[in-house]
Amino acid sequence: MDIIIGAGVSGISYANFTKSEYIILEKEKEIGGYCRTIKKDGYVWDYSGHFFHFRNSDIKSIVTRNISPEELNMVEKRTQILYKDQYVDFPFQKNIHQLEKKEFIDCLYDLFSVKKLTEDVKSFKDMVYANLGKSIADKFLIPYNQKLYACDLDLLDSGAMGRFFPKASKEEIILNFKKQLS
Repeated sequence: MDIIIGAGVSGISYANFTKSEYIILEKEKEIGGYCRTIKKDGYVWDYSGHFFHFRNSDIKSIVTRNISPEELNMVEKRTQILYKDQYVDFPFQKNIHQLEKKEFIDCLYDLFSVKKLTEDVKSFKDMVYANLGKSIADKFLIPYNQKLYACDLDLLDSGAMGRFFPKASKEEIILNFKKQLS
């Protein structure tokens, strides 16, 4: 018999695919590890729910096949960032038009002044500055990601976040701004 320590994504995945008999030992009251929701004092806190975007229907089927439809909640993500006493829609870099006018202009100026030097992009921090400019990087993306990953972003590869880092081209940022105007 296999003993599985932890009923997080890895433990549950192993149990799902093993041919052996198993027992899962979990220290928390609920399963899910870092992929669970906690409700406290009227607030809902999702632990890394971005793991389950379900862009791939096969993965969705595997993950949900043992969950009854009544227990599965599919929700549309609406995430906001509290920045200087105002809420800005996520991702920050696509919603800079929601900032106060001076900050918005700073972000736009730096975004359009940045000269993309791919040979100088060695780290995640370099990638953020090279693609989005100093203002967007310094106002939100660098402090947020340093807190999230608990390390100096120069230690992370430029592609470290893969599909989980919301990319935004200049065109996408402007189109998102224009969409909000209509």
